[in-house]
Amino acid sequence: MVRSVNQSFKPLLLLISLTVFSLQSLASYTASVNRNSIAQYETFELTLRTDSDTSSAPDLDGLNQEFDVLGTRQNRQVRIINGKSESWRDWVVTLSPKKVGRLVIPEIPLGDLQSQAIAIQVSAGSTSTDNADNVSPVFIKSSVNSEAVFVQQEIVLTLQIFHRVELYDDRRLTPLNIENALIQQLGETRSYDTVMNGVRFGVMELSFSIHPQQSGLLEIPSLTFSSSMSDRRSNFGSFFSTGSGKPVIARSPEMVISVQPQPATYSGNIWLPAKNLTLTDGWSSSLDDIKVGDAITRTIVIQAEGLSSNQLPSINMPKPQGINTYPDQSATDDRASDTGIVGSRIEAMALVPTKPGTITLPPIRYRWFDTQTNSEQIAEIPAKTLTIKPSDKVEPVVASIPEQPQDIESKPLECLDPQIIPPSDSGDYKLWQTVSAALGAGWLLTLIWLGLKNRKRKTSGELPSSDASSSSSEKRTFDELKAACQSNNYSLARQCFITWRQSVTGINHSVLDHFLNDIDDENLRTLFSQAEAGQYSSEKNAVDCKALLKAVTKMRSRRDDRKQGEKDGKPNPLYPGNPTGSSK
Repeated sequence: MVRSVNQSFKPLLLLISLTVFSLQSLASYTASVNRNSIAQYETFELTLRTDSDTSSAPDLDGLNQEFDVLGTRQNRQVRIINGKSESWRDWVVTLSPKKVGRLVIPEIPLGDLQSQAIAIQVSAGSTSTDNADNVSPVFIKSSVNSEAVFVQQEIVLTLQIFHRVELYDDRRLTPLNIENALIQQLGETRSYDTVMNGVRFGVMELSFSIHPQQSGLLEIPSLTFSSSMSDRRSNFGSFFSTGSGKPVIARSPEMVISVQPQPATYSGNIWLPAKNLTLTDGWSSSLDDIKVGDAITRTIVIQAEGLSSNQLPSINMPKPQGINTYPDQSATDDRASDTGIVGSRIEAMALVPTKPGTITLPPIRYRWFDTQTNSEQIAEIPAKTLTIKPSDKVEPVVASIPEQPQDIESKPLECLDPQIIPPSDSGDYKLWQTVSAALGAGWLLTLIWLGLKNRKRKTSGELPSSDASSSSSEKRTFDELKAACQSNNYSLARQCFITWRQSVTGINHSVLDHFLNDIDDENLRTLFSQAEAGQYSSEKNAVDCKALLKAVTKMRSRRDDRKQGEKDGKPNPLYPGNPTGSSK
């Protein structure tokens, strides 16, 4: 009896299993688009729908190969008809094509389910204004000033974004990133209107200065402009413009530039490719009446069209005999022009004549390469002859130091005879001589001690006791040096190192060698020498700024340790006579 009952249940169990299997097989998952044929600048919507009660989400990674995913939204709907309920879930994906042609939306998985593939036909958006009805609402025109350049020669990339529809304020342009190239935007974005073939367009124009750092093929990637334009189908577009806009995208074409190496015939020590390069000088006062002891400042400016200020080398001004020279701090400037960047470097030096006569300042020459004529040129400041007149100032009479025969012969200057009347008492006179000699000797020993102390401080690169302001300046300039080294920009790191050493030593030298000669660190001098030789090399990573930063950081650490040690063993500098730092 029991066996017959079990056998009667077998058909029922089979029927239930088949029913469950059929319900699972009826779970649907479909893909559809609102448009199968679009222009390149247009967007469309892909809808993924399922009636399966699932917590999973579609895997959209397969779309990234040929489309940009601009946004995704999800909604769930329930419908009841004659007591029978239906429910489904939609994922709506906004897509933009990356190229022209026949594109395929691949099968998109949702758990164990798979959607069908869909073909999309993408046509090139017209940028011709002959037919206003067919022209794209937004398109980009791009151009370069040259398609073949030398290494480190400037390339000017100009982008013009045209739009014949009103755009909202959500305008975005992908950043321009090019490997092995220095990039700088030239000025601000310009906005204006133009009319072409009777069609009015708004234009946003921006330019970039690009300096390739190695020879070969330089690829300028496509840039994507995206925004929202007014959706004419929406009755509320003018009232709710931030939420009812229709996405629109435009892309610039990719470009390939041929970058040639430095010509083998170029004889200059530093490669300077420019449209034009000039050297000029100026003086703080007239050169017709210069006397011994007068201070006059000479300012030399090097200006190059097509080179940034970081690419310009320092100016080595001559230092003839008979003149003491005192370098001033250098300055740099970059200015954007219609044809590219114009870099300037300014060097100033104070000249103090020490003897009368005629002194000739030798010429200053710079070799550079003219990119317009493909020829080597020389910029020159001609030699200058200065006539130095004797000083008309009367030297003050000073007390003499005990005579030292070896010094008397080396001093050509003659002093006026002092009117000294010796006292009648010979004993008092001898006493006065003894006291004067003792004071003079003490003064001389003090000068020698101070000189040795300053020399030691100079050799170690130590800053004399500084206040909080100079300490803050030292930290700021070191942080700038650190950032330049971490970005592997040696030209900037070189200038930041000079600025940092100026804040540390208080000396306004503007020449790198001045500071390197005063530093007792052979490794650091070697690293700078290698960097100077490799900064214009065509090899990648010829300059190792990270090793340079490591050596400078180590030197700075030694300086801080020495400074702390001396501080612990010395009285408070605010109160030299009171070790506790308290006032009496």
